[in-house]
Amino acid sequence: MSITGTKLPDEITPVTITAPRDLVIVSIPKMGKSAILGHFTTTHNAIVLDLEKGGYEYIPSRKLSTYTSQEDDRWNSYQNYISYRKLLLDNKGKYDYLIIDGLTDLDDLSELGATLMYMNSIIGKKFNRKNGVPDGEKLEYNDPEWKSVLTLPDGAGYQYTRRWFLQQVEFFRQISPYRIYAGHIADKYIKDAGGKEEVVGSEIALTGKLKTIFASKVTALAKLVADGNERYLNFDVINDSIVAGSRNPLLKGRILISKVNDDNEIKTYWETIYS
Repeated sequence: MSITGTKLPDEITPVTITAPRDLVIVSIPKMGKSAILGHFTTTHNAIVLDLEKGGYEYIPSRKLSTYTSQEDDRWNSYQNYISYRKLLLDNKGKYDYLIIDGLTDLDDLSELGATLMYMNSIIGKKFNRKNGVPDGEKLEYNDPEWKSVLTLPDGAGYQYTRRWFLQQVEFFRQISPYRIYAGHIADKYIKDAGGKEEVVGSEIALTGKLKTIFASKVTALAKLVADGNERYLNFDVINDSIVAGSRNPLLKGRILISKVNDDNEIKTYWETIYS
């Protein structure tokens, strides 16, 4: 769209959206994230892109699972992911909400995606080729001589895994107007003057610089916390944490997201996030 002839504005542009375009929910394992997100697909026009083996086996939900059976391996999961991504891109806008569960699994797939990306680049034209011949026959993933891009010297491969991961984020933005990411948390350490490591906060369980880059690109980050049978999304930033915070002033503090009753039935309160 051309902006030729556009005048500089004098008026204040009002806020027209309150729901988070990109919401990240992180927690320790087995806190109930998947159950809450699966329930969301039963009440909203949403789909889960399930990247974890067996992640939604026991959860009623609208889903695409990259592990179609327990026999599938990492390579199968990657191939299925690429097929599902194409299918979703071919049907842009079919779902209002795309749920990616989870971030750690997407980070893991980035090693495969980045390796193939590097192999198809000019600089990588000899990488994973038989006898190291430039643009020669490519080695298969299960070949004993096949190497990951992370074997490149001086950690050079990580720039490709970050690039591939962030490329997926852009694809997800094309697929649905709203995206929800599920992930795990990891302790954040620093070294004191004596060289001793000290926990100073929490961060998203992603590789290296990716955790900070990804966090800067999303609307809101919340930590899922438990209080008995209730689960809350906590948007408060504590200490040096990068697992919480929001650009949206309406998303702050602790917000009730789900409750399990005496019959072990879950009730969710997504209307507090997506009104």
